[in-house]
Amino acid sequence: MTIKPHLLRVITIATITVFIGNGVDYLTGLETTLGLDTLFHVRGTRQPPPEVVVVAMDEASENRLGAGRDLTNWRGFHSQLIQQLQNQGVALIVFDLQFITPHADQDPAFAAAMRSAGNLLLTECVQKLRHGVEDFYGRDECSETNQKPFVQKEAGQDIPLSEQLIAMRKVPPTPILAKAALDHAPFSLPSDAENETIREAWTFLDPLAETPALPVVAWLHYLQRTGALQGMSQATSPFAAWLTGQRRQCAGHLAKTLPDPASLASRLNAVICQGETRHLDFYGPPQTIRMESYSDVYDGKVANLKGKVVFIGKANRKFSPGKIDYFPTPFTDTRSGKMAGVEILATQFANLLEGRFVASPYPPSLLLLIASLVLGVSLAQFAGSIGILLSLAISGLYAGLAVWVFNRHGMWLPIAVPLLVQLPLSWLISLIGSRRDLINERKRILTFVRRVFPQWIPLVSTSPGEWYPDQGTAQTATTQRDVCGICLATDIAGYTTISSQYTPHQMWELMNAYFQVLGQPVNAYKGIVTDVAGDAMMAVWFDSPVAEQRLAACLTALEMQLAIDLFNQGSNLGSLPTRIGLNEGDMTLGRLDAGKGSHYSVIGDTVNTASRIQGVNKYLGTRILASATVAANLTSLTCRPVGNFRLVGREDPMELVEIVGKQTPAIAAKSPMYKQFALGLSLFQNSQWPEVSTCFQALLDQYGHDGPTRFYLDKALAYQENPPSYWDGVVTLDAK
Repeated sequence: MTIKPHLLRVITIATITVFIGNGVDYLTGLETTLGLDTLFHVRGTRQPPPEVVVVAMDEASENRLGAGRDLTNWRGFHSQLIQQLQNQGVALIVFDLQFITPHADQDPAFAAAMRSAGNLLLTECVQKLRHGVEDFYGRDECSETNQKPFVQKEAGQDIPLSEQLIAMRKVPPTPILAKAALDHAPFSLPSDAENETIREAWTFLDPLAETPALPVVAWLHYLQRTGALQGMSQATSPFAAWLTGQRRQCAGHLAKTLPDPASLASRLNAVICQGETRHLDFYGPPQTIRMESYSDVYDGKVANLKGKVVFIGKANRKFSPGKIDYFPTPFTDTRSGKMAGVEILATQFANLLEGRFVASPYPPSLLLLIASLVLGVSLAQFAGSIGILLSLAISGLYAGLAVWVFNRHGMWLPIAVPLLVQLPLSWLISLIGSRRDLINERKRILTFVRRVFPQWIPLVSTSPGEWYPDQGTAQTATTQRDVCGICLATDIAGYTTISSQYTPHQMWELMNAYFQVLGQPVNAYKGIVTDVAGDAMMAVWFDSPVAEQRLAACLTALEMQLAIDLFNQGSNLGSLPTRIGLNEGDMTLGRLDAGKGSHYSVIGDTVNTASRIQGVNKYLGTRILASATVAANLTSLTCRPVGNFRLVGREDPMELVEIVGKQTPAIAAKSPMYKQFALGLSLFQNSQWPEVSTCFQALLDQYGHDGPTRFYLDKALAYQENPPSYWDGVVTLDAK
């Protein structure tokens, strides 16, 4: 069974790009660290639910209440704060603080206020222990008094624990406060030493006996208070214990279908049974969620809190956040700073309230496979630049779709791997395949020509600088080739004077930069620079349709003119005014051997004549001249015939034209001038000297200086005084 070439190309591109794309993402996390963060930045700020409010224990409150930065000093103010919130009629109060150490003088009043409110939730601390007591950590470290080993070693042996052993425990609030609270649960953020940015949050901590996270518990209490759980009689408070039981029941048979966003039961089932973490849909940089100062609420200055869920915790609002309990998010930069833990807690609750987290609708590996197949099909069906442009357009549409669904629904489609890895990799594979096809096709053509039409071998190129001669065998190669094409010659006006003003090294630096500028348009329009000598450069075009060669050569000359103008403006070593000549005809390309050395060059009368044509510029005051055949039928350019000339060393006259520029309104405005110049040139060629003088003088008076007009006016005045003995309408030049 033979696989078709296009199908094989698709399979090759898809297989390589999907494996490398998945590998790069697995090793670097590119899709998360760059792709997801980019989607957040492109989307920008999103409006958070109005039900969520953060009460910040900020700098202003520290000064106003005299509490300072030690969080244990704030406990005496919480009773009054709860009273103010109850007066406002808030739905829930969630403290993102650790109440582990008892305070006998403050806890009774605090507990009484909590019982009176009946809607207050507290945070439990999560501690982790790894490698004995050498690596102990927890959020805010759960106070100093709880930093002690909770893993017992057998027989009291003093041996270190395994590095892989990780133990976890939760530390509840002090008993008097825990009993007074409506509910309590832990809130812990996934930590990564290599990448500290918070993108996910726990919904359940399965290592802690399937314990639900505080935002999930708060969400259920809010649903109960708003009456949303009336149709779910099995949901009972306290919800922390109920959620654990539900989690254990579905742990062995997690739901495999996407939940119906419109169904609260489906959403609740998805939270309980699907996964331990969720990617947070951040609303923006810090303080995007409504944030009020603790002291303002304490003093009764804040209104419009009825029915709100209030999260209380440490959060700076004016100055840079501290090191503890502040985390980088996808929006973090030098201006926004890190986000307080309490606002991340509020963000997770808000996502639960909306039923919207950041999630991929399908497995990312499947989406990467689809992307690789689409790229493979587009590049296999359309080779070269068309395929690349098509794949680029498809990728752009896909990126736009990814941004749209992320903005609208929080759906996360991979963009970093498809655009930064798979797309350029597929281009590279496609170009390698195209190059391989081209080489194979050349081999087939050469084999066919050698066997059937050996006399055509000289016309078939094999490699740059090497051609087969017109001989009876195809085995002998030579390094010369006869072609018909266009030659472009350049020269610097006054080069000898310029070079005498600088040292050889300065001139070398100047000319090196000059020829780099001069050569770029040649390469851009697929010409070949054949020779650089002194201040002159030669370039040729061949092996393409004649009309394309002519247009490419003329456009190259115009681009050179613009490039040299910019170069001269920025040069510190003076200006290099450049003249350009173009000619068309037969040439020989090849290698010239000189002693033990050799170089490639172009030789022929066409080349010499191109050099002579560029020299005519200094008489006419022009910059680009060409033989009339070069400028034939170039409708996209403006060209002006400037007369017939008998060049130095040539008997036959040659008609020359000036390459003025591309068709633009500015050049089109000179059309009347060029028509009047053509009339004067006709009079000149018919030896009507007085009329010529009158015509060209009128041109100069009306349009100002023009090199060809001045040249013919001077000639006409001279011939009017001393007419030539023989006149055929051709200007004979006796110097280069």
